[in-house]
Amino acid sequence: MPNAASTEIIFSTALACPPEEVWRALTATNVTRSWMWNSILRGPMEPGTDYSMGADGEDLTVGTVLETDAPYRLVMTFDARWDERVAGEPAGELEYLITPTGDSESVFSVRLSGLTGVSADAAEQDTPAIYSRFKAWLEQTDVG
Repeated sequence: MPNAASTEIIFSTALACPPEEVWRALTATNVTRSWMWNSILRGPMEPGTDYSMGADGEDLTVGTVLETDAPYRLVMTFDARWDERVAGEPAGELEYLITPTGDSESVFSVRLSGLTGVSADAAEQDTPAIYSRFKAWLEQTDVG
């Protein structure tokens, strides 16, 4: 049964990359994200602007950038659109935190909050796999 209450999902991992590289990878627009279902991020990624993440011509998520503190923090609304079951559910909030821990290392944290129903269930199930793929991709790719 879908989750009816609002959910908070937190994922955190150490990365062998400085915050600037993590930031570039997260905010790069019009580039295929192999680690996230070959999706493409569109939008200027500046506070107050709208963004969309889509694949195959369909929006997977849309929202508004709420706050940025490059290269350490990005907060945006997260409105799931990947199928009709989630399209009517309320938007949540997605926050990325990138904390330097050395010259070329950082801790990367993802917080999803305010999601309900099928969106919350999907995010709870998929978030660790998505960002584990992001970690593997980032540590093997030159994003500088």
